[in-house]
Amino acid sequence: MNVKKLRRKLRRWVRRNRLYLVLACTVAVLLLLLIPGESGDEYDDFLNDLGSRESTNDYTVVNRFGYMGRYQMGTLALKETGFMDENGAWTSLANSYGIYSQQDFLNSPEGQDAAVRAYHEKTCTYIKAMGLDEYVGTTYCGIPVTESGLLAACHLVGVVSIKKGLQTGQHVYDGNHVSAAVYMELFAYYDISSVWKD
Repeated sequence: MNVKKLRRKLRRWVRRNRLYLVLACTVAVLLLLLIPGESGDEYDDFLNDLGSRESTNDYTVVNRFGYMGRYQMGTLALKETGFMDENGAWTSLANSYGIYSQQDFLNSPEGQDAAVRAYHEKTCTYIKAMGLDEYVGTTYCGIPVTESGLLAACHLVGVVSIKKGLQTGQHVYDGNHVSAAVYMELFAYYDISSVWKD
């Protein structure tokens, strides 16, 4: 059978079965929308967008305040994750990713991704321990408070600053004078259940 005949047969079959094809496509789209994805799918999107905002997803950048990598992590955050000890030395956890220096950290996408995930898991526990999760569903500076927005805002300015901002209703800012409300709005409505564990 030549290609032209095959194409004609295929077109006839599509015309005869058009209704079934449309129905099958509709069901497939609905299933994709209604069935939740694997845990962490939206958290990966959250990280991609956060990395884009923080560093244009550049793992090697260091800003003027000394914050490093794709997620602009500082020594306090790295201590929280166990990647640095209290003296600022790289730990065995960091060493397991081949990180023994700042340059090693900047050259380790895998290490940075692991560090930020650990940091976010720890941040979520602090959010809950401080009762900040009770603000979810309210507004802050006119912005709806969501779990993912709260996490992003804490990433920007820290949990203590966010607590102050939520309690006073006033803007809190990072060193570049970016308001936490900006991050709360930009990062609202992601499913971050893989780090926001109940």
